[in-house]
Amino acid sequence: MSDFLHERENMTAPLCPLAISKCTSYSLDSISKSVSEVLLPFGGLEAFVKPGQKVFLKPNMLSCKDPSAAATTHPIILEAVANECRRIGAQVYIGDSPPMALGRIESYWNTTGFKKVAEKTGATLLALEKEPSRQIRVNGPAGPVSIHVTEWLYSADVVINLPKLKTHNLTVITGAVKNHFGLLPGLQKAQFHKRFPKLSDFGALMADICAATPIPLTIFDGVEGMDGQGPGGGRVIKTGLIMAAVDPVAIDLAFSAIAGLDPEKIPTLARCRKIDLGPKNLTQVRIFGEPISSFKYPGFQAPAEPIFAKIPGVMVKIAQRLIWMRPKLKKGLCIKCKACERICPATAISIAEEGPHFNRKSCISCFCCMEVCPVDSIEMQTSSLIKLALLAREVKRFFWGEGKTNTSSDVERRSASIEETLTSVMK
Repeated sequence: MSDFLHERENMTAPLCPLAISKCTSYSLDSISKSVSEVLLPFGGLEAFVKPGQKVFLKPNMLSCKDPSAAATTHPIILEAVANECRRIGAQVYIGDSPPMALGRIESYWNTTGFKKVAEKTGATLLALEKEPSRQIRVNGPAGPVSIHVTEWLYSADVVINLPKLKTHNLTVITGAVKNHFGLLPGLQKAQFHKRFPKLSDFGALMADICAATPIPLTIFDGVEGMDGQGPGGGRVIKTGLIMAAVDPVAIDLAFSAIAGLDPEKIPTLARCRKIDLGPKNLTQVRIFGEPISSFKYPGFQAPAEPIFAKIPGVMVKIAQRLIWMRPKLKKGLCIKCKACERICPATAISIAEEGPHFNRKSCISCFCCMEVCPVDSIEMQTSSLIKLALLAREVKRFFWGEGKTNTSSDVERRSASIEETLTSVMK
């Protein structure tokens, strides 16, 4: 705590402040301590929240999954922040717009643990689809775009962004910037996948929406996160941190550094840099508390590389026959909730006896279906050419490494990776 106090005294105005605290447990005491620490350089939560104010907490409530799946903001993060708001004397409201919660938001609240948080703290849960919304225009990648955002963005006295550390198969990461997308209620989010099928354009739209919906404070749940094929079906990892910033771009830059990802290859951050939204790199960020180097995660798995983003437009039709990624049903898991059918922006899904049937001609490979499936019954299927390319990459890594000295564990890991990739090629 003293380090945070000392560094606050030396805060320099030109740099964007970002505070990081080590936190390895979701116990309420540990989370509350870390939340207090990361807010200290900003003057504490009292610098943002005043007695009698309405505070809208915006978590990531992607899917109807238990907190242990790391697909949603952990409820203890919500509880700690809500407790602090109530201590100050504010009224707390919690809301997000999951892509397929229409008609069953209660089940989301129950499964994610958000309902228990509301009961413990006296917070009010909001079904944003049933709340008023406001139409605004944002600067889209190809011109102005009209969107509807929840009126709570404007009617609340304070909004606090509470994102989760996760990957995303379209935007590489789901961090602070993309969490603003949940301010759009209903199924309009799915329509933007169809309207902006190019990954760079879709990522740019996320940044443009963030720019048009400013939120004064972001508190980032990175105690546990998700890598691999996020945002709903990846691998749970322990990253052990909580961050806070007044600029969501600073959070995502730190996230990319921790994960070892190039910000220029993250569509949202590339767009933020282009439109001068937030700091351009970490040299423009002042770190308080623990250094980013303390949290770097060498084994972080990025999602599958968006192949089509690198192919010239004239070659796309030819390449689609040889290089493709598409959703595939895992046998025996589907519960026929029809969430995938309802969310599909291209209406390419119909429910058959075994589960969803995918119309390959209509499918735009947005993977909204995989994102919303509550039982992970949909996976990403890739063409043999992609699998062979991945195999070649793993073989190269095995023999030449990654610019580092090969330890026995490195060789063992790469051998397992080659075996796994070769198995998938032979399927």
